Amino acid sequence: MSEEKKMGPGATLVATVIAFLVVTAVFYGLDHFIMSIQGLPLNMDLTPAS
Repeated sequence: MSEEKKMGPGATLVATVIAFLVVTAVFYGLDHFIMSIQGLPLNMDLTPAS
């Protein structure tokens, strides 16, 4: 028999925020990695140059 554990609303919110932060960190990490391979400037400000 499998028992499923239900998360409360607080735990669900925390899990959602943690998942969002992990995805954001992975995105910026991949972007930083790809930019370094291409020899582009490596600052964390990803806005286009004006």
